Amino acid sequence: MQLIFSRTGATPGPVSNDGLVGHYRHAPSSEPGRVRLRTNFISTLDGSIVGADGRSRSINTPSDHHVFALHRALADVIMVGAGTVRTEGYRAVDLASWQRDLRAYEGLSAAPTLVIISGSGEIDPAVGTAADGSRAPVMIITTDSATGPLSALRAAGVEVVQMPGAHVDLTAATALLSERGLTRVLCEGGPRLHVELLAADLVDEVSLSLSPIMVGGAGLRSTSGAPLPIAARFAVEHVLHADDETLFTHYRRSR
Repeated sequence: MQLIFSRTGATPGPVSNDGLVGHYRHAPSSEPGRVRLRTNFISTLDGSIVGADGRSRSINTPSDHHVFALHRALADVIMVGAGTVRTEGYRAVDLASWQRDLRAYEGLSAAPTLVIISGSGEIDPAVGTAADGSRAPVMIITTDSATGPLSALRAAGVEVVQMPGAHVDLTAATALLSERGLTRVLCEGGPRLHVELLAADLVDEVSLSLSPIMVGGAGLRSTSGAPLPIAARFAVEHVLHADDETLFTHYRRSR
């Protein structure tokens, strides 16, 4: 991995594994009671966040797999929308040994909490068990009118939090996480949740990986839904280049 640019003034050149951790370690929240929320997406050169199969994994590269895993290793929470859970087959988070070692070194919990935002609560209870059969915390934040299998989810070890209203209040949801000390929040999608977080002015950082391919078609963007009432502006923090030609950009919100 090569550093091309850093706003901190770091010298461009090769980046060690420890240096990579330094680039992606979460900054503390700037406001008491507020989480530090980062979104992470990969996009093709022609702007799609999915391949022909409708999934992001088909446009991933080896270096993006590593940076994706590093993001997870440094987060308290992995937040994701219900549609992405169903499309990408999300389960409770399982980690490689190096991720667990890094979390221990950073003083983090054994595994990040998977937080699913779902208005209906229509989620398969299998989400409570990781693909390797292990268990890690899973929370579903939904509404008090949810019609999904909430009892079965609870029986599967999933914490179900119901909030008043027809839609999940994302500001209240992130405040709940902050109250629990879960302040390093990584959102992995999907596009509708991303735009709603932006509209609520909750996004502090955006990591965007550029996969060196084009796929055509009408693939999704990293946001989907109504235009933002005011454009959200960001400043580039660093740019990295990998041997497999993937470009990693990281931005912080300009407020």
